[in-house]
Amino acid sequence: MWLKLLEKVLANSYKIHHHFYQLLELKRVHKSFWKKLLWSWVIFWIVICAWMFSFYNHHAIEKRKVTLASMCVERARMLQDQFNASMTHVQAISILISTFHHGKNALAIDQRTFAKYTEKTAFERPLMSGVAYAIRVLHLEREKFERQQGWSIRKMNTVQQNPVHKDIHMPEKFEPSLVQEEYAPVILAQDTVAHMVSLDLLSGKEDCDNALRARESGKGVLTTPFRLLKTNRLGVILTFAVYKRDLPSDATPKDRVEATDGYLEGIFDIESLAENLFQQFAGKKTILVNLYDTTNRSQPISMYGSEVYVDKLEHVIALNFGDPLRNHEMRCRFKHKAPLSWLAITTTGSTLVITLLLGYIVFATMNHMAKVQEEYNRMVELKKKAEAADVAKSQFLSTVSHEIRTPMHGVLGILDILLDTDLDVTQQDHVRTAQASGKTLVSLLNEVLDQAKIESGKLDLESVPFDLRAIMDDVLSLFSGKSQENGVELAVYISHHVPDMLIGDPGRFRQIITNLMGNLIKFTEKGHIFVTVHLVEEVMETTDIEREASSRNTLSGFPVPDKRRSWAGFKNIGQDGRNCSLSPDRISVIVSVEDTGEGIPQEAQPRIFTPFVQVGSSISRKQAGTGIGLSISKCLVTLMDGELGFVSIPKVGSTFTFTASFTIGCSKQSKIIYPEFQCMRALVVDSRQVRAIVSKYHVQRLGIQVEVVPSLDHALSTNLRELSSLSISGLLAGRKILVVDDNYVNLKVAAGALKRYGSLMWSWLRVARRHSLFSSLLTHLMPASWTSKCLQ
Repeated sequence: MWLKLLEKVLANSYKIHHHFYQLLELKRVHKSFWKKLLWSWVIFWIVICAWMFSFYNHHAIEKRKVTLASMCVERARMLQDQFNASMTHVQAISILISTFHHGKNALAIDQRTFAKYTEKTAFERPLMSGVAYAIRVLHLEREKFERQQGWSIRKMNTVQQNPVHKDIHMPEKFEPSLVQEEYAPVILAQDTVAHMVSLDLLSGKEDCDNALRARESGKGVLTTPFRLLKTNRLGVILTFAVYKRDLPSDATPKDRVEATDGYLEGIFDIESLAENLFQQFAGKKTILVNLYDTTNRSQPISMYGSEVYVDKLEHVIALNFGDPLRNHEMRCRFKHKAPLSWLAITTTGSTLVITLLLGYIVFATMNHMAKVQEEYNRMVELKKKAEAADVAKSQFLSTVSHEIRTPMHGVLGILDILLDTDLDVTQQDHVRTAQASGKTLVSLLNEVLDQAKIESGKLDLESVPFDLRAIMDDVLSLFSGKSQENGVELAVYISHHVPDMLIGDPGRFRQIITNLMGNLIKFTEKGHIFVTVHLVEEVMETTDIEREASSRNTLSGFPVPDKRRSWAGFKNIGQDGRNCSLSPDRISVIVSVEDTGEGIPQEAQPRIFTPFVQVGSSISRKQAGTGIGLSISKCLVTLMDGELGFVSIPKVGSTFTFTASFTIGCSKQSKIIYPEFQCMRALVVDSRQVRAIVSKYHVQRLGIQVEVVPSLDHALSTNLRELSSLSISGLLAGRKILVVDDNYVNLKVAAGALKRYGSLMWSWLRVARRHSLFSSLLTHLMPASWTSKCLQ
């Protein structure tokens, strides 16, 4: 029943869930409603548990009744069977007496023979304490009978009123029987009841009534329970009439009275016999047995058993002892009270505890959910207010930024015009300082405006074709002056797997690169800043740059962090290096920007992308900035379906890596090929293979065939004749360049082409200027004016 109920509840759980939330959303539902519901739940389950306890207890009582009935029936059956056996044997003795004592010879059975016979056949009468035979004597025959027996017929009532003891069993102590029409003196008796010899049965009320009914009915009859002679214990007497001749089955009572010759009695000591009988049962100590004579239903006579009992549970069985006028019953009770039903207690107790806990949990959940709902409603209101305030802030920032940028552009324009006028050196320095401050302010306004657009969700990306290599060249040119001032080498490497043309937002991509390099160049005072661009698929394999990189084999020789740790937490990069969310016509590039600067302290790394938060107060005072560049970059990378990460080691450097998704554009020759450089060959000499590969990448973009060797001695010893015939040769050793050609025009063209890579060329020429071989050859082959200009 409970399983079916549970199935129905689970089947309709969605309805309950729906109605519950409808109730929860109603503002009219008060807390008192849930309290009333909880009390109703508790009362309901208390009633259910009370019913369960009653059910299980009733089941235990019924089981106890069945057990009691089984035990009582077993005892009643044995008592009935043994009584029937005893009665049958008494009847057999009556037939024996009728046959041999009266039919054959009056002296065939004497007292000694009868006592011996009844003693040996006592096992046939397990419930009887003794057997006695009384002969019928008429008043006219009394004197003759007494002379033959040698004793007088004695009266029984006196003995009944005064219980017989062992020292008063002599017949002469009894009073003679009164004069009456007939007598029934006992002449034969079993040794156990030998004290009854000479006693007149008809002088006792119970025995007289029993004898008269027995001779009229021809069947065994029982007396009412009474106190027996000698033992004074409660018992009954079974009486059979002994006839002189065989009577027909339809004989009348009168015929039976005339044919009566005597009476055979079997004495039952109920108390002792029943006690001995019930001792045979293993469970004798478990139940109490009572025997009753219920002939008078209003006043039943107790024959055996105690009237004191503690258990009210009773089982009654009717007994049939062969006398139709006598009714007997056996009543059985348990000796001890029924124990508590642990099944009922544990089942109902556990059910009640579970339901109370469930009710408490539901009530607590209701209260918690109500509180959560209230908090949620309050948070929704606060969220609306916050969003409204954020919109107002964004609108304010946008408006103010536009309003400030307009006059700032005017100021910058006037400063440009002012620089074209005749100013002395001090005035020009002041104007350039004001111009730089104005540009910084405009950049700050742009960043604030971008942050406002990002927070309001109004920042959209363009989708136009662009050349990524050209963008990287422009960004490096932008920071070349700053890197020269700091003495920091600046380089970029783009994998040949990256397509020539991509479709995306070049402005925002340039902004990300600019923000990252701008932050790194502020905190890098030595070493290098190196930018690499690959496809995401390549990071799962060893690229040329990564193969050659080690703790010291870097662009500048300074150690750098392992860049692979910067993208280790990217979720969009699978094990095969592919982004499964991209369509076939889109690619994902990964850009890494490494430096050998101060690094980021460990305690500041978790908040590095938080808007308007810098690494520390000392840093903010040392390097001007707003602290929103990295935050804007991260948001822009997210808009490009990418991720931004970093790895930083204090006093070693930092590496920022991000991914961005673009659509593959139309194929276009991206290499810058100048006709003047065709069929020219260059030799790059560098002991650091990473730097040699970067140099080879840039020289190849001019259309020059490039070879790389680890040292100049190796190149000269390998092929000196081939070296002297080169149209253009790049000899790089420790960032030193050697340009040799006997044609002035070729040198001028090469210098003009290399000038597009200002920072790279400046770095090479600055280092090469200290190289004596390069200076001598350059002075020998080119005019001094051109050489000095080139060196500048």
